[in-house]
Amino acid sequence: MQQLVLTAVGPDHPGIVDSLTEALSNFGVNIADSRMTNLAGQFAIMMLLEVGDDQADALTHKLPGKAQAMGLTATLATTSDQPTRVGGVPYRVRTYAMDQAGLVHRFTHLLHTHQVNIEQLDTRLEHGAHTGTPLFSMDMIVTVPREVKLKDLRDQLEQLSAELNCDLDIDRA
Repeated sequence: MQQLVLTAVGPDHPGIVDSLTEALSNFGVNIADSRMTNLAGQFAIMMLLEVGDDQADALTHKLPGKAQAMGLTATLATTSDQPTRVGGVPYRVRTYAMDQAGLVHRFTHLLHTHQVNIEQLDTRLEHGAHTGTPLFSMDMIVTVPREVKLKDLRDQLEQLSAELNCDLDIDRA
């Protein structure tokens, strides 16, 4: 059994997930993990696939062409034998603010300086119900290394949030 990571992007349309999963099923693929989204009319997907050794080569060679026929640009990558996981404690970090350029970078840079690994990051821009003001939210699952002093990290995140006029929530994940 092999694990492969599939990434694919292209114009969104009804049935795209059905067509892609049918093609994968025809190769005997098990979908172990996946993330899919529609961003401004562009469909994007990432999947962790499990496939038998006898089908892996055929999948690697034939799937990109099948995906292209669906309007997708697809790539497959092999996974390493040992997943690289950062040891530590998982936390959820959420921010809410009026939209402004640079928010994601400022928070992710601060986390990087503490060697915090970002496991998952989701952002959303929505318009306020009453004012129509663009409101930005960011939700991250992070792994904080055990040697990092959580109080120091929390203090710095709160200071950055104050500078950027953001609301911040930090909870154990």
